[in-house]
Amino acid sequence: MARNVLACFAVVLVTMMMMEGLQSVAAISCEQIAAGLTPCIKYVHVGGRIVPTLCCTGFHALVALATGEGKLQAACQCMKQLLETLPGVNWTNVNSIPLKCRVSIPWTFSPSLDCSNVH
Repeated sequence: MARNVLACFAVVLVTMMMMEGLQSVAAISCEQIAAGLTPCIKYVHVGGRIVPTLCCTGFHALVALATGEGKLQAACQCMKQLLETLPGVNWTNVNSIPLKCRVSIPWTFSPSLDCSNVH
């Protein structure tokens, strides 16, 4: 169990370091978003009282990188598309992540979210 947690932490840490290096590049990629949010998948389906620490870590890093309107809209669209590909997404659980991770985002996720209106 400890090895799995350490391996997950290492993956998120490397991903965050890669994302910091790419911060000045045009937009955050969907691959970066997928890597950062992978620790959230179980919570998205099952929920619970506590969001996994690695999920919050990845979410914080992604929100920090998605600054500026164009990046924010691209990140929103990518997150929405990723969520739509997962079977059995619980949208209530998805929308509880920002609050539980203490991250402010200017939208609520839903299948009908129009990311072009995100500012």
